[in-house]
Amino acid sequence: MSRIRKIIVLLLVACTLSSFTGCRTLFSNALYVIKGDKIDALYAGLEGKRVAVICNSSSPASGPNSPAGLVGRQTAKLLGQRVTDIEIVPMEEVANWIDRNNWNEIDYVEVGRGVNADVVLFLDIESYSLRDGPTLYKGRAAVTTSVYDIVDDGKVAYQGNTYDFTFPQNGAKHSAETSEAAFQRAYTRALSHHLAKDFFSYDKKEDFAQDATLIR
Repeated sequence: MSRIRKIIVLLLVACTLSSFTGCRTLFSNALYVIKGDKIDALYAGLEGKRVAVICNSSSPASGPNSPAGLVGRQTAKLLGQRVTDIEIVPMEEVANWIDRNNWNEIDYVEVGRGVNADVVLFLDIESYSLRDGPTLYKGRAAVTTSVYDIVDDGKVAYQGNTYDFTFPQNGAKHSAETSEAAFQRAYTRALSHHLAKDFFSYDKKEDFAQDATLIR
């Protein structure tokens, strides 16, 4: 007998020995244990699609270790792990298409068509910082997320805004406790999870786990 089935049987037995109110409380608690505190995806339209992830930043830095490179790659990885039947267009394929076509226009639909994507997920990092003073690390970012449906003539299928993402949410990390590179890895990992979770269901505890990665 499965664990969940055993729990249900035990609850039914307990309910026969308790009041209706007590029974209802038991079932509520059990459902929380079984189901958890699940948050539904804000947009589930990436399932079963070939998706190109493009991340842009106002920062002059570029390349795989730039803010845009790190956030784009980590967000794409999370989507590949958590969204059902999704196919992520390799980041190198997107970059190569842009280079071959000398592309410098803000036309993400054209990029999507060029790499045969069904959907383009565009992450526009409008602001990004690592420090809160000379000795404290505190990440702050503002990002606009847009989903372009290439199959439907490039229409915007979803748009979300992250105006004031902070990491860690409470306090800051002293520069004596960690390096800038290590902090940036943890920060971009948390920011990428925050952006990607719009597209899959997740347990609310995952939000708290992101801050916990910095407590070591």
